[in-house]
Amino acid sequence: MYDKKEIFEKYLAGTCTPEQAAWLVALFADESFREELEMYMDAAMDDRLEEEDIIEELYTQSKNQYPILESLLTGEEIKTKPSILIRLWPWAAAAAALLILYVGGYQYKAYEEASSTTAVTVTNKHMESAKVESLMTLTLPNGEKIELTDSSKTQYAAAKKTNEDSFFEIKKFENASEPMVQEINVPRGKTGAIVLTDGTKVWLNTGTKLRYDANFVGSERVVYLEGEAYFEVSHNKQKPFVVVSNDQKIKVLGTHFNAKAYASNRTTTTLMEGSVAVSTASKVRILTPGECSVVDPGKTNIDVSPALLSNVNAWRNNEFSFFNAGLEEIGAELSHWYGIDVRVLGQADELGFTGVISKEKTLEEVLSILRRTGQIKYQITPWGAKERRVILMM
Repeated sequence: MYDKKEIFEKYLAGTCTPEQAAWLVALFADESFREELEMYMDAAMDDRLEEEDIIEELYTQSKNQYPILESLLTGEEIKTKPSILIRLWPWAAAAAALLILYVGGYQYKAYEEASSTTAVTVTNKHMESAKVESLMTLTLPNGEKIELTDSSKTQYAAAKKTNEDSFFEIKKFENASEPMVQEINVPRGKTGAIVLTDGTKVWLNTGTKLRYDANFVGSERVVYLEGEAYFEVSHNKQKPFVVVSNDQKIKVLGTHFNAKAYASNRTTTTLMEGSVAVSTASKVRILTPGECSVVDPGKTNIDVSPALLSNVNAWRNNEFSFFNAGLEEIGAELSHWYGIDVRVLGQADELGFTGVISKEKTLEEVLSILRRTGQIKYQITPWGAKERRVILMM
């Protein structure tokens, strides 16, 4: 019989044998020993607070030193002679993944807070298709929140339908001379559309917030965007339309364009029709139809290049569309839509995945499609874990 603490420390140091690693995986999968091992893990995390790449380091160490754990983690055929791990199948795969990723800091809360993605507890509903009827939350100037459904009809917003679209028509505040600031919030897994009081139509992607003055008091029509939206701006030469997002501003008179500005990600603006001026603290660029601008977080430079319009239109068609995409981009899209935290291991930028996938599919169906390309592997943390998450790797 091995000493649990001793073998665990050897595992961290990369000095235990494959047989000892297999024993540790089996022990971890036994509920009666789980609490004790988690104590060792928490202690290990406390000793490694200053290390930045704990997850990838431990993952790489584990798959290199113990190939059989890599086989279990990815679900590939085990090309070795029968051993204790073979007899532990099928639950050993989940145990191995949980051990490698938990030990590597995967459930380390301080690391989560520094991550660009937000950890979300996921229920069975999230694991199925996220496509449901449009639903958004409208926050009024006094802080009151109103849930908007397809049947909503209030003094602030009313549901409308045409042959092509369903949307909410925002109402003006009568007899108000001061700005009446509202916010529209679209939950993950949903999209929506609104018509502002000036006639501008806005399609809002999943996880998007749009703040605006319902009466557009002042010399400009200013809205504040966090997330992604497609704008068809009502023409008003005397009162320009301005979109503020992250570190940039977009100024237009009347045009069609897409703006993507999720927190901590690069900000992109794609012009379909008309003309827009994209500006940062020190730069200004004028876009023409078919061009896309990119502003990296914390930067002022504006890069302009030809746009891939099919990708821009995909989200409004309820599709994922990728062109030469890396794992980080794929993970971010899945996280936004399905409301689940996604972590990426390995060389995330080396992948060049191109394809279109319907958002009507469940998360598992999308992951299965990605896996069948032969380029991407994945693991969904088992239901015994504290939070449901997806790990993508090459």
